[in-house]
Amino acid sequence: MVARALTVAFEGINARLVEVQCAVSPGLPSFQIVGLPDKAVSEARERVRAALSALPVALPSKRITINLSPADLPKEGSHFDLPIAMALLAALDIIPREDVADTVALGELSLDGALVAVLGALPAAMAAGDGGHTLFCPAACGPEAAWVDATRVFAPATLAQVIRHYSGQAPLTPARPGEVVQDRGTRDLFDVKGQERAKRALEIAAAGRHHMLMVGTPGSGKSMLAARLPGILPDLSAGEALETSMIHSIAGLLEQGGISRTRPFREPHHTASVAAIVGGAKAQNRARFRWLITGCCFWMNCRNFRAWFWKHCASPLKQAKWLLRVRMRISAIPAVSCWSRRPTRANAGICPNRRGPARARLSAGMITWAAFQGR
Repeated sequence: MVARALTVAFEGINARLVEVQCAVSPGLPSFQIVGLPDKAVSEARERVRAALSALPVALPSKRITINLSPADLPKEGSHFDLPIAMALLAALDIIPREDVADTVALGELSLDGALVAVLGALPAAMAAGDGGHTLFCPAACGPEAAWVDATRVFAPATLAQVIRHYSGQAPLTPARPGEVVQDRGTRDLFDVKGQERAKRALEIAAAGRHHMLMVGTPGSGKSMLAARLPGILPDLSAGEALETSMIHSIAGLLEQGGISRTRPFREPHHTASVAAIVGGAKAQNRARFRWLITGCCFWMNCRNFRAWFWKHCASPLKQAKWLLRVRMRISAIPAVSCWSRRPTRANAGICPNRRGPARARLSAGMITWAAFQGR
């Protein structure tokens, strides 16, 4: 008979439910994992075998097959260890099959059976809440996942605690959410002396969520003013903070499960490519550009960005989403919309030629500025 457990696979920053099926059948002793696993998932059989031996739980001399369904969805990461171990324990009738089949689990197993923290606990909790399932995650991920009220979150520290919970010997208590983190490194306009007109323009742009273009000589304070914009923007709402924290969870930037209410600030360099700004094949990289939805993006020296970059970004920015094709799959990632009310700052900069006589310097500066504007 096949035992089942649930886990998640990440597509962008979204978590998709994956069913872990375990079958123990007569045959030559083996432990196989199928369903398009990557190297980390394939190595889970050795970690699970060692963790069960440490409990101790003896594996039968039979053929053990683990199937990750849907089989055509790529499975990446070490968080498949715990659901594989739970499905195997259910197949051996050590824990109840019915309870495990309704549980979403993620976590990496160490060789002694301890659970190691993994990325993406918050999106996994949201996926479990949407399906009405219970979530099991490592103790270090419990405060992060407990922010989702739609699901019960249990955060055991070891695999032995999972077994004792299902057997009724020592039931676990639901995890509590972490604290709201206050970003003390946020800069404020109080530090800026002078620049009254520029500060007034920055306040108007922040109040109305307008875009802003700053033009001036190097060292005039454009970057300094732009870096202080998050200090005058209102705090993130509850929904925006949860959405931003999902990205932080995928990227591994949440500390002790705390959620920040400060709006993110990003400053892409003009030499960066589209792939570097939007992200690559990994889920935590594909989530990078979505930071700009709830925060501020400062395009320093925006005219130094090549023309093909803006042409490449024109359609996704208007449609407010990026369509990325990775391994024959298309991931839709929300992006900053040119027609939305998201604050964006751009710095044009002026770099005239400062050498030679005054007349030659003036002429060269005009030519340089004309070419600079023509980009």
